[in-house]
Amino acid sequence: MSPKINFSRIVIIVIILSLVLIYPLLWMRMLADPVQYTGADFIAFYAAGRIADNEGAEQAYDLSLQKKYQEEVVGRKIQPEETFPYIHPPFVIPLAQIAATPDYLDSFQRWAALMILLLIPGIFLLSAPVSDLFSRTDKLVFAVSLFLFFPVFQSILLGQDNAILLLGISILAWGIYKKADWAVGLGLAFATVRPHLALFILLPFVFQKHSVLKWFLLFASGLAAFSLAYAGISGLEGFLRILTVSGGGEGYRTNEENMINLIGLVRRILPSLTPVQIRTAGWLFYALAFLSLGFYFQRRSGNIAGREISLAAIVAVFFSPHSHAQDMILFIVPIVTLAAIPPRGKFLVPCRAALIPLGISLVLLFSYYSPLLKHSIPYALMAGLVWLIWRYRSDSSVPA
Repeated sequence: MSPKINFSRIVIIVIILSLVLIYPLLWMRMLADPVQYTGADFIAFYAAGRIADNEGAEQAYDLSLQKKYQEEVVGRKIQPEETFPYIHPPFVIPLAQIAATPDYLDSFQRWAALMILLLIPGIFLLSAPVSDLFSRTDKLVFAVSLFLFFPVFQSILLGQDNAILLLGISILAWGIYKKADWAVGLGLAFATVRPHLALFILLPFVFQKHSVLKWFLLFASGLAAFSLAYAGISGLEGFLRILTVSGGGEGYRTNEENMINLIGLVRRILPSLTPVQIRTAGWLFYALAFLSLGFYFQRRSGNIAGREISLAAIVAVFFSPHSHAQDMILFIVPIVTLAAIPPRGKFLVPCRAALIPLGISLVLLFSYYSPLLKHSIPYALMAGLVWLIWRYRSDSSVPA
């Protein structure tokens, strides 16, 4: 084993130990600060869970009730623009109910535990595409590096449900590796927890054999049927109505100025534009990106590979009208794609694959408390990952 490889392993171990120490400290710091834990995204899930328990699941999307339950948490009256709207599908509400108790802080920790339980099988499945290339040790280190990926931790810290999205992507990746179309369809169905992102992930498969789409429609219909049975027609109508709140970007706490997408970028660099102008342009470019990517995939319909799915994931984060830092969890798609490429040169070798997610995690961690870096680093990462994917191309195609 060469000294360079030894040095790489030392760097990986140091970074892993650092993150293992830092993440719990940040978690405990958040739990000790009422301003932080009541201002986290989890308050929307908490309100939805409590409403479902006390008023019925069909009322979970009632914004006045969400405001009422969030006021009970913060201990004061809040304005509509201070309310975190619950904008997630009805099939997530049962998880919120499991976590939600009269004690908000206890509920937050229960929710974090639930999300971690979903992350574990997801990370395990993500290790499958590299099984043929990695030793057992390298595969374990890579899995740990994915589990410690900063957007994964950030989603837990904020009380978000990105673990469900990651589970879907993981099942999809496993299905591709095993050539199991049913698993690809199931993974895509779970990814609809973020419908605006899932559309782009689905796009490459539209131009493959129809079996993947059939499985997706079957499982997605199952989730829709469950949602209908659980929340009723009024609940589904409420979900659709509240999506317009997210799409509108005003009146409630959607934090457009902190988004890592095109809309957030334009709001920060062109503050003279009105929110309506920015959102209109954002939705227009979202549609154009979707159509352009669809045209590109149609032309490559016989050669859809890992890089195409990676491109779809990155484009989804950038052009989606609602993308926050925790949605960079989708960067795991190009990371796994890069890791699954057969060793090339001195960079893409199994013992160094963990450096990609760990290096990104360090950069994001150190930029977390700097508004300038926090709002610029994600775009550099998107560009860098696209460049790497195109430089180191995988020849393995998605199963048709």
